Amino acid sequence: MKHKPINTEAVAKAAGVHPSTITRWAKAGLLPAPETKREGVRGMRVRWAPQAPAQAKWVADRLGEGWSYEEIKTALEAGEFAWTEES
Repeated sequence: MKHKPINTEAVAKAAGVHPSTITRWAKAGLLPAPETKREGVRGMRVRWAPQAPAQAKWVADRLGEGWSYEEIKTALEAGEFAWTEES
């Protein structure tokens, strides 16, 4: 199934955070790395994986519960975040 491209603003909106937070979480390994493409004079275009909005919401929820970045990364590695197309 082909997915509509997802930009940083859409991922941030799903999690209820600022777009710069999404970039920070990706750099910390809490979200999958986005795909970036150079678009000539328009600069760089960033596109996120289909599960990124749901994963960002999951991360935001864990942080709201007081989890650390390391605890979240461990949970992700253990498969505690499970995404399906219906998520």
